[in-house]
Amino acid sequence: MNEEYTWNQAPRDIPVGTLVRFVPGRPRYPSEAPRDPGADNDGEVLIGQLAVTVASGREDVHGWGGVFRLNTLRGDSLSHYGDFLEVIE
Repeated sequence: MNEEYTWNQAPRDIPVGTLVRFVPGRPRYPSEAPRDPGADNDGEVLIGQLAVTVASGREDVHGWGGVFRLNTLRGDSLSHYGDFLEVIE
C-alpha cells in the first residue's frame, strides 16, 4: 500500500500497455483508513486483480491520481482511479 499524502493528486504517469495490480488507496487524511477500490463488473473484489492500461490517466474531479481505462485479466473493461493502481515491474 502507498503512504499517506496530500488530498489532491494529479494523474499518475502510467503508460498504455502497463500491467497494474489493484491495491488499497492511500488515506487522504490522518484519521482515514486505506481506501478499498471496490468491486469489478461482476461484483468480484478488485484488490489483487491484475489489469492492463488501455488509455492513460486523465484528470478526475476527486484528485485521486487520474482515471485510467483498464482491461482486467478476467476480461472486464472498466475505468478506475490511479490511487488504486500499483505498477507491476
